[in-house]
Amino acid sequence: MTQAVLIVIAILAILLSLHLFVIVWLYWQQRNSKSSLQSHPSYLVVYASQSGHAEIWARHTAEQLRLVDDQIVVRNIQDLSLHDLSEQQRILWVVSTYGEGDAPDSAQSFINKAFTQGLDLSHLSFAILALGDRRYANFCQFGQRLEQWLVQQQAQTLFDTVLVDQMNSRDLEQWLNGLEQLTSMQFSDLAHSQQMLQLKFAHRQCLNKGSIGEPIYKVQLIGDEDLVWSSGDILEIQCENNLDDVEAFLQSQQQPINAKLIAQLSTLNLRKLPSKAEQSFQQWLTQFERLPKREYSIASLAENGFIELVVRQQRTATGLGLGSGWLTQGLQQDQILQAHIRHNPSFHLPHDARPLILIGNGTGIAGLLAHLRQREHWGYKQNWLIFGERQQQFDHLYQTEIHYWQQHGFLDQVDYAFSRDQAEKIYVQDCLKAQSTRLQTWVAQGAAIYVCGSLKGMAGGVDHALKEILGLDLLEQLKQEQRYQRDVY
Repeated sequence: MTQAVLIVIAILAILLSLHLFVIVWLYWQQRNSKSSLQSHPSYLVVYASQSGHAEIWARHTAEQLRLVDDQIVVRNIQDLSLHDLSEQQRILWVVSTYGEGDAPDSAQSFINKAFTQGLDLSHLSFAILALGDRRYANFCQFGQRLEQWLVQQQAQTLFDTVLVDQMNSRDLEQWLNGLEQLTSMQFSDLAHSQQMLQLKFAHRQCLNKGSIGEPIYKVQLIGDEDLVWSSGDILEIQCENNLDDVEAFLQSQQQPINAKLIAQLSTLNLRKLPSKAEQSFQQWLTQFERLPKREYSIASLAENGFIELVVRQQRTATGLGLGSGWLTQGLQQDQILQAHIRHNPSFHLPHDARPLILIGNGTGIAGLLAHLRQREHWGYKQNWLIFGERQQQFDHLYQTEIHYWQQHGFLDQVDYAFSRDQAEKIYVQDCLKAQSTRLQTWVAQGAAIYVCGSLKGMAGGVDHALKEILGLDLLEQLKQEQRYQRDVY
């Protein structure tokens, strides 16, 4: 082999080596770039949810953004670290406030570790969708606290915080409009993608005749199709006006009473009339707000073939409550109503045999019943029910079914707190204190605690009792392990 040939071979070997080096270098550059994008998504969507609304809207927001950008990450606020804040460039927050200005349970650990510190978040831009209810004090307080804290840390707003009252569609449109201006893409309303069910009213029964409290009704609804839900899920009902109210309104406006107008007015808010300028009746109706939805825990299982609710009839200065009055008195036999099953994963049960402690009062029995029925269906027997109402003689709700579970080993322990049966009122938190040793034992065995019922009084009292008995650190640990779950209202 001549020297010239050897030189050519050497040159080719060098060129081949350089070619392979470039290929490997480009591969690692692409991989590192992709890894960087995954570590720092273009948008991080964070939700803080108590009853599921915030999580649903966070995921809907992310789904819309992924149409043009696949680097979108959704995260529960309880899994958000301070390191995430230091690394992320843009965060969209969807956070709820429940009760009198309280942050969701899942947000407490973040509040404890973040709100007490001063951080440099000047690199961060954010927007907040704050969900709340104006019927309570301190409307959307957690969302506004979050905004204040972020601004104090030098973070920049992408657009003004959106405050939403009872999931009002017009309020939610502001969030979609803000996202559209931010991304130059069109967003669809979640309501348009939600399937509204047509349910038939089948049966109602007063469960506490003679009680000094408001009447409590069992209400059963039937669908035309096989419906699917899990224990802990919620039925959102589209409220409607009573026929008498619609006809009275049409008469007051000197309009004909016919089926078309009655159907058109059935879900419009006739208690809050917009100003009427020089316009036709039909043009005026386009300015009306829709009646809000009302939410109820589903007490039955999908296997039962019907939806069962437990509804306390509310009475206000203007008459019966909008939702409760319609369900307990206004609906006629076989009348059709519109509803949506909202999944509530934060109140779902794990499919395992861990001990279960169920605590609640009043119509909160619905959520507890669903879990007990599910546990019976699965064959898990280590269950403990603590329930409170007013009078044992009249308010012993679902006594027969509870007694059956006791007799057949599906309820290890049942404690009742009937507050009006003795001179000194007792409540479910008093039962917890009386059974503190048993509570500690069950928790040590891995028990999960589920609370359903009144936010005012009961939920706070139970939370305080648990802190006294278990200690703050252990209770926070239970929250992190999703062993302390609440559906309170």
